[in-house]
Amino acid sequence: MANFELLIVDDDPSFLFLHEVLAKKSGFHNSPQKFEDGGEVVDFLEKKENNNYLLFLDIYMKNMDGWGVLNFIEKQNKPDKIKVILISSSINSEDKNRALDYSSVIEYIEKPLLLEYLEILKEQILF
Repeated sequence: MANFELLIVDDDPSFLFLHEVLAKKSGFHNSPQKFEDGGEVVDFLEKKENNNYLLFLDIYMKNMDGWGVLNFIEKQNKPDKIKVILISSSINSEDKNRALDYSSVIEYIEKPLLLEYLEILKEQILF
């Protein structure tokens, strides 16, 4: 079993559902938590202290976007406790380069997330 909590953050309900199904089917994580807004996940993380978290994070969302979430995570200064896989529909190389400047970002994936890729990735996630 994973030694982290998986948090899926996307304002599109179909992607929330898809990413949850893929996480379970691949054996990546059996009980991810879902959030429809960056502000929701920030509120959740502010109340938690010592767990390890992996976020599947979309960039462009209403209210607080993925950049806001990443800025919050950077201020927490816990790169060993909170890791992020950005899963975005953006194919803009500037977005990818900007994302990889954040210490918490370990991967940038263009939507859609694929089962095969997730199965490979789960072997590489270390906390």
